Order: sequence, then structure tokens, then C-alpha cells
Amino acid sequence: MAGSPSYRTVREEKSFSVEKERISRSAKRLDDVLSGIVWALCRAPESFEKVSDLGLYLIKTDAAPGIPRLRVWYTFNDTEVHLLFIEAVSSDS
Repeated sequence: MAGSPSYRTVREEKSFSVEKERISRSAKRLDDVLSGIVWALCRAPESFEKVSDLGLYLIKTDAAPGIPRLRVWYTFNDTEVHLLFIEAVSSDS
């Protein structure tokens, strides 16, 4: 069908998965927030902040009950988004 949206596959790199596991021990709703991030990135990863000329991008979230502010670094191409690293940001950063 012409005009149908094309969604990218989102893949977690090992460094992302390890840090996500660590953060999830204290962030009870982390999966809910990450679902929103994946939804946005599979549709329009170019919409967020480009932080280097090498194609590194950053998406940031606000804090929510049970969840700290998050930063997620990623790269993407025409078919995939690669989640590279996730960081919980303290309120004083």
C-alpha cells in the first residue's frame, strides 16, 4: 500500500541491556517509559537531538512517579534503531 508508514526495528545493544537491568531494580515503571521511547524511535528517530557528526542521537525523558529522568543514546539507519546506552539522571544534574 502506497503511503503506508515504515517502522524501524529497535535493537538493544549489550551495554544498553546491562544498564537497563541495573536501573530497573529501582525504577518500577521503567518498561512503561521504554515502551514509549521505542514507539517514538521506531517511527521517527531523526526527530530527536543529534549529539555528534557520527550519527549519535539522544532522547531524554522527564521524571515520573517511580521513574528517574532518563537519557538514551542511539544510532539508526533506514531499517533499524540501535539503543546503545541508557542513563538515569539525578535530579541535580
